[in-house]
Amino acid sequence: MFLKSFGSVVVAITLLAGSTAIAQTTNNRLAFHVQIGSDNDGNPIILDAGSVQGSDYTILQKQGNGISKTTFHASCAEGRLFSEKSSIYNADGQLISEQQTKQEITPQPGTPEANSMEIVCQTASNDGNP
Repeated sequence: MFLKSFGSVVVAITLLAGSTAIAQTTNNRLAFHVQIGSDNDGNPIILDAGSVQGSDYTILQKQGNGISKTTFHASCAEGRLFSEKSSIYNADGQLISEQQTKQEITPQPGTPEANSMEIVCQTASNDGNP
């Protein structure tokens, strides 16, 4: 398992195949991560469930020796997904680049984007936030 703290974000990435969920407590807060897919090298792509605020959330994935963190906004009722911000952290957890992306993503079934949107929208729907 790859476990690294990036500021207030704790990244827990497992190298196991299949769907994986990892929970960890940090600063008296439960960090919960769900594997929603894998990249071309087999590295897991993770939904940071602790980041979910209504239909806004973060996806984490390995990039070189560091981590990329992408923030999304799902318009669940319309079935639309928007990339809001992309950040790259080095192996020491220091932010090395950040950019506002503000673009619509067309999630294809079975992709990490579609899988994460499904989880977030289902949670928002259960909480009464369509």
